[in-house]
Amino acid sequence: MKQIRKRFTYANVMASIAVFLVLGGATAFAASNLGKNSVGTKQLKKNAVTAAKIKKNAVTTAKIKKAAVTGDKINESTLGTVPSATKATTATSATTATTATTATTANSATSLAGYKPFGVFVGPGTHDIASFGPFSIKGECAINVGGNDSGRMLLYTSVNGASMDDNNGDEFEVFDVDDSPAELYDESTATGVPDIEVGEEPGLTAVAPGGPTVILQNETIGFNIAGHPGQCYFAGVALQG
Repeated sequence: MKQIRKRFTYANVMASIAVFLVLGGATAFAASNLGKNSVGTKQLKKNAVTAAKIKKNAVTTAKIKKAAVTGDKINESTLGTVPSATKATTATSATTATTATTATTANSATSLAGYKPFGVFVGPGTHDIASFGPFSIKGECAINVGGNDSGRMLLYTSVNGASMDDNNGDEFEVFDVDDSPAELYDESTATGVPDIEVGEEPGLTAVAPGGPTVILQNETIGFNIAGHPGQCYFAGVALQG
């Protein structure tokens, strides 16, 4: 111990302190003067970068990997109403169109669904045009007879005890099979002359004993039209109820 104390002089103590300060200062200097790009992912401790360490607005959309943010990562309560879906909250009941805005006239539209338009070009002779239950409509076409082209629209029934009225043609309070055909509408023109005419009066109403009812409108007869020379054209719109 005496020998150690003899060697433990003031100079030795000061030398040791000097070495300690030099080493400690070098370490501090090294830590505060790291080279550019010298710290990588390996140098970062797990969970070392927290939300509080990230600068405000530092993470932008350009920094986010494509498709990294999925639906399950989004808090739906933070989303507003999509602009084009402002009325979608009532769309569930629109499956039956009872509350849909565009369905305000839907009730009247359903009554149009039963209408059946028809229109055919035919040559000379009698041709089937349309049929509705026990009623059938035929077109009789005559070309170049006495210098004229003419046509008649005719109604037939396959049951007795029906009734019919056509303001452009015949009327039967009791319309039986033997009364067929009833004339609905007729027109004529000079041979080869294009012409088309629509009945001036409201059209046909025909009722079978147990139904159905047929209402015919816009009874039309034409000749030599739309690239159909030497032919008649029969058309109309019918509703079966």
